[in-house]
Amino acid sequence: MNLQKILYLFCFGFGFVYCAQVASAEVSQHKYNVYVSGLKVGELDYAVNTKGSAYSIRALMRSTGIVGAFKKYRYEGLSMGRTNNGRFFPQKYAENSDTGNRKSNKEMVYKNGIPRLTQSEDRKDHWLDPKTQKNTADPLSAIYGLLSDQPLEKPCTQNITVYDGARRYSIKLVSSQIDGTEMSCQGIFTRLGGYSEKELSQGIEFPFELQFSKQDNVFRIDRFVMSTLLGRASFVRQ
Repeated sequence: MNLQKILYLFCFGFGFVYCAQVASAEVSQHKYNVYVSGLKVGELDYAVNTKGSAYSIRALMRSTGIVGAFKKYRYEGLSMGRTNNGRFFPQKYAENSDTGNRKSNKEMVYKNGIPRLTQSEDRKDHWLDPKTQKNTADPLSAIYGLLSDQPLEKPCTQNITVYDGARRYSIKLVSSQIDGTEMSCQGIFTRLGGYSEKELSQGIEFPFELQFSKQDNVFRIDRFVMSTLLGRASFVRQ
């Protein structure tokens, strides 16, 4: 079971250098178990600090259980930036990962919306030049936006274009259905650029679903479900 591929299709790379707490910030903690075809393969933990329009996110993804005994995977990451009218304007993104076979790290620092990238991996010809990716969100900011609480009226309207240092993709919520205190939102993950011909032949669009329950005056996420090349992947909130 390749946890790295599941995480990638989730987008969505989390990287993890720990960030300092913002003074007087609102801090929220989030924990998820990760399942593929019913088998637990990992855990995701991330914390979000917000103060006004500023935010910082730190996260950790790691393999666990039977899968962890055979295939170690660890991913750490950091994102810092600001929001404006629902859009994300990152200032810094950093990640490091260890798949057991390969260790890598990268950092993107943004100036005028354009990411400036440094990374340990040799770049591939089909990867996109960061100079062409102005006003894109980083993967962790996208996760923050996707898994955030939703308003009771007009929920699930996110449409985020992401650049991970190599590839460009979009995460778009296209519909929502409310049934009493439960809500589900349907979305599409679309590969836009920076992929190899082999990757594109395996699929361009991947549907996903977000499941929420009503908590006071918002809908709070319970589960993220996505069809992947390796089976049905679920992120279940603890």
